[in-house]
Amino acid sequence: MEILTEAEKAAIVADVRAMILAAGQKGHRLVPPASGEKLYGSDEQEYTDAGEFAYEFVPTPQETLKAIGADAVISVLPEQGIEVGDRVRFEGGGGAHLGTDTFKAITVVEERLFGLVTHKTVQLVKHHG
Repeated sequence: MEILTEAEKAAIVADVRAMILAAGQKGHRLVPPASGEKLYGSDEQEYTDAGEFAYEFVPTPQETLKAIGADAVISVLPEQGIEVGDRVRFEGGGGAHLGTDTFKAITVVEERLFGLVTHKTVQLVKHHG
């Protein structure tokens, strides 16, 4: 016996999607080039804009952020391809209260409700580069 019907599962995913989109926040995913490792110079590579995505900033207490080693937490749609190590740039001063607009993804976790992926939680650290 399933706990949720297919219609209920679809409604849950649609509700979470609507909440993230309703936040009206946009960012850009920045990915490293596919080329190999640089032998000389800085390890910092030029990152390429892989496109815009919607997110919802998750207000998180400073004590919690410190405990998890992050500067910010966001929720994104389940199909968003953010990976650990990607950079995230916020539009419209989204990161202004954090002192920068560029962050590095340190964890990406699929959030589930009764086995159904509803969204992803991304933990970010400030990127100064």
